[in-house]
Amino acid sequence: MGQQGQGFDLSKMSTPSKIILGGGILFLIASFLSWQEGASMWSGSGAFFGVIAGILMVVLIAWEGLMLAGTKLDVGMPASQLSAYLGFGVVGFTVLTFIFALTESPSFGAFIGFVLALVVGYGAWMRFQEPSGGTSAPSPGGFKS
Repeated sequence: MGQQGQGFDLSKMSTPSKIILGGGILFLIASFLSWQEGASMWSGSGAFFGVIAGILMVVLIAWEGLMLAGTKLDVGMPASQLSAYLGFGVVGFTVLTFIFALTESPSFGAFIGFVLALVVGYGAWMRFQEPSGGTSAPSPGGFKS
């Protein structure tokens, strides 16, 4: 009679985490589709922005995974704020990649990737709206001795 492990419980995930992780994983899959004729997000015109968007997405997925695992890392800002900024970066660089893809014979993958980046951006916006839940800035009156 051994005790079974807990396993991964989706009900414990917050809605922004579900949106960011789900949309992010699908975004990475879509990044390998054809965004331009014969080129993925990682190549073709605008590939520099596509590579940055992909790297930021990998970092965001890893960061969200660490938060789900309960790992406490002090990065100098609330964890939700860092997630939001990474998500906003993914959206910004994906928009730039999408614009370059539109100018050079776009393929269907560019539109799928763009929509999925917007999904990640929505999750990042929801994460940005969360209370910081940590330390607050000192009051404007100054410090007490």
